[in-house]
Amino acid sequence: MDAHRRWSIEWRTQDGVLRAAEPTAAEVVTAAGPLAEFYNEPHNRQMMTNTVAMTADEVIAYYAGSDRQQVRPFLLARDGVLVGDGDLRGIRDGTAETAILIGDRRQQGRGLGTRFAIMLHAFAFRVLCLDRVYAAIIPGNTGSRRLFEKLGHQIDVSVVGRTFAEEPSDVILSVDAEKFCELHRDFLGEIAFQPWEPVG
Repeated sequence: MDAHRRWSIEWRTQDGVLRAAEPTAAEVVTAAGPLAEFYNEPHNRQMMTNTVAMTADEVIAYYAGSDRQQVRPFLLARDGVLVGDGDLRGIRDGTAETAILIGDRRQQGRGLGTRFAIMLHAFAFRVLCLDRVYAAIIPGNTGSRRLFEKLGHQIDVSVVGRTFAEEPSDVILSVDAEKFCELHRDFLGEIAFQPWEPVG
């Protein structure tokens, strides 16, 4: 598979059609307002450790500044409606960190984030052919920790793992490709990967 193209990931579930897609600049502009609202929601902001509110223009600038060799950003939608975003970041030497946000508080804690996280991990291991994916979580974010543990993540105290920490108190989790694919083999056949636009 050609990892240097933009990709769309799709999973048809009982809860609707889930799509994670690497956006064009025009799609980011359309999504920037709702994403800023998601980021600025008080609980989300605390879990993301945002110290200042973000504007739509700042969201656009963040996406525009993403180096796709190191960051693969995705917009997340259910049945065509934006529900959040996620990414694979710090991609290097067969590893990456992942982060995901389901923006609407009413949709959090219902398994939607877990499904999208499975999709991003499947992309990391099946398309990018990474060996291990990490997650950095603040100690109080018990929901995210449960999510990643469902995916097979365990506490990682390695030197490499700590390089993904933004703060000394961050809890680092990780899972390797073999363990993830074994745990979720029943789902992986349902997830479709589609390259949809050349880059550059």
